[in-house]
Amino acid sequence: MYELFVLGELRTGDKHGYMLQEVLMRIGTARKISSGTLYPLLSRLTEEGLIHLHLEEETEGGRAKKIYTLAEAGKVRFAGLMAEPLAHGPDAELLLRIKMVYFRYVPKTVRIACLTQYLDYLRGQYDYVARFERQLIAAKPEPEIQRIQLLRTLDHRKHMGEADMAWVRAEIARVEASDPDEAQG
Repeated sequence: MYELFVLGELRTGDKHGYMLQEVLMRIGTARKISSGTLYPLLSRLTEEGLIHLHLEEETEGGRAKKIYTLAEAGKVRFAGLMAEPLAHGPDAELLLRIKMVYFRYVPKTVRIACLTQYLDYLRGQYDYVARFERQLIAAKPEPEIQRIQLLRTLDHRKHMGEADMAWVRAEIARVEASDPDEAQG
């Protein structure tokens, strides 16, 4: 996921490591990529020839700023990562957000596939909550006040799931209606 983020962000232009950390937080996640994760990743991507490193003039502290640029091989890897199926799991929503930020760089078919996979994930989550709700209603566990509050929580999750699914369906329709050549190289 972080590899996709770094390659996608460098797809938008050259960046230094600190800027990459800041942008990740602006995608709408409270998650911050630690320096202990980011800089080894940048080193690996550089060694693999996916990104290039160049040093900019010295800063006030006397250190040169490291600037990263996307290599042609990095563009190919980025396209491959964007086309990979969206994995279901705890990071599915974050991965979707990251992919959506960079949708302009991939074909319409990839965007629709990603959104459709996320819709399938949301349906699965919704079905799981609905099944649990039915089981809870049938079993009537005690104490009743706790059961009632749990049912309210499940009702909230179902409403949020319905809203998310409606938004994704509308987004799929919007992308389907868009210009097929909207993606920019």
